[in-house]
Amino acid sequence: MIEINFVVPSWTDSFYLSAVYYAKWLDTARYKIHISRSYKIGMLNVKLNDMWNEFRRPSRAHVYILDTPQYYNDLYRTVPLQKLDPKYVFVASSWNLEMAIQYFPRAGIVPRLVHPLYLLYEPLPYEKKEYDLAFVGGTHPRKSFREFMQVCEELKLRCWWTGSYYKLSLYELIEKLGKTKFLWWLSKSEGFGLPLAEAQTLGIPAICLRAHTSLDYCDTGYLEPSLWVEPTGEDVRELPFGRHKIWLFDYNEAKRTIKEALSIGEEEYNRLSNKLREIWRKRIMFWAKGINDLFYEIALKH
Repeated sequence: MIEINFVVPSWTDSFYLSAVYYAKWLDTARYKIHISRSYKIGMLNVKLNDMWNEFRRPSRAHVYILDTPQYYNDLYRTVPLQKLDPKYVFVASSWNLEMAIQYFPRAGIVPRLVHPLYLLYEPLPYEKKEYDLAFVGGTHPRKSFREFMQVCEELKLRCWWTGSYYKLSLYELIEKLGKTKFLWWLSKSEGFGLPLAEAQTLGIPAICLRAHTSLDYCDTGYLEPSLWVEPTGEDVRELPFGRHKIWLFDYNEAKRTIKEALSIGEEEYNRLSNKLREIWRKRIMFWAKGINDLFYEIALKH
């Protein structure tokens, strides 16, 4: 039995949720799973953290799975994590990989998994939707929460939002997402985007900015190109925790895209919803198998 210890920075962030969700998909015949905040001797230690934090103040682990919206390419010539010479550094998206391979040539991509419950729910048909638009996640300015509130008010939409992930239980979140037509996903920078994965797994289309990790994971935009919002430029801002690269968009263009999305007919919407659900359920199963095999291969070499 291989013992895996997921090391998380706190019990109250998305990295802890990711550890819980990974654990739900791992084969219990192969693995015994622990989640803690510290390295455990005799186990395969997998550190989940923000790339920004681990690059600056690394802690010991065998495997690093890192994710960030905040790190900018030219910030460092070297990073302290290099001194630990990690054999396995994984990130969640191709945008993060562009940064990571500057320091770790063997870096690769390991996506984050949604909770298995998302695969058990059928999407509600269009006529049973109670909400037009949802915002899931923290209300940091880079998430464009102010613009979300503005478009809901100006278009008089039926909207809801979470703020903290912990405002709703998993069952409440799934139920409420299922009653929603579209997810607002105009984040100006993003490391992976768990709500985007969750929504599309349920068959909920997302209004995405065509930038950063949405290029990897926003299948709504690829299936229905009119639902992309094109960025108008990029900016690098100095914030207390470092440099922060963001993609900008035109609010009026976003508003027009929301109006166009809500004008989609019932048949077309249901087709898009069912296709998203099919794509994402196959993808999650494929990722889960790959992650099971990856950890097993690493453990045999460990």
